[in-house]
Amino acid sequence: MRRLILPALLLLGSQVCGQACSPAWAQNDVPPAEQIFAPTPPGFKLTDSKIDDKQRVFEFLPEGQTAKSWTERIGIVVFFGMKGRNPKDLASALQNEWRASCPAFSSNAPEQRLEKNYPTSITTMACSYPEPPPGRMHREFVMAKIVQGADSLYLVQRAWRGGPEYAPLPLTDKSTGDAWAKFFSQVEVCDTRLRGQPCAALGKP
Repeated sequence: MRRLILPALLLLGSQVCGQACSPAWAQNDVPPAEQIFAPTPPGFKLTDSKIDDKQRVFEFLPEGQTAKSWTERIGIVVFFGMKGRNPKDLASALQNEWRASCPAFSSNAPEQRLEKNYPTSITTMACSYPEPPPGRMHREFVMAKIVQGADSLYLVQRAWRGGPEYAPLPLTDKSTGDAWAKFFSQVEVCDTRLRGQPCAALGKP
């Protein structure tokens, strides 16, 4: 598994589909009834996708950036068949994992709520490295949304990193913070088996 900012996490991506996106299922796939939808911000493109019997992984980077050299990264992970997990506990576990390797770590208390009756947690984490190790940068920030669906577990992450020069972290800059907040507000799990369930990505507000 490839590392984003948290050692055990993968980033994924999704195809553009108007204002919101669904996982990039191959044309000969049968899309599952339950899916995760997320917007694709302007300037981002799908750069990687993987699938096995346990998970589906996609990754987005801004145009011109690479997996070795990037300032922002977005992705979605679908953990097939993973049920009954507490997203808040998983968010806390992610924080603990990064805290263990970060010299200057900060985070918010994971928030938990129901979105369309799906247990959902959102968390933010930041790390500063006075002398970053290979592959890292001086300042790194991650915002993650974890949704426990009826069929699978879903993880959406957006990450930022920068050098030692001063630059506001994403959520401390109003315009950037508003864009990130809008992005995560549009992340939704939808199930076509459920009549009357709102789903903006499918035109069912």
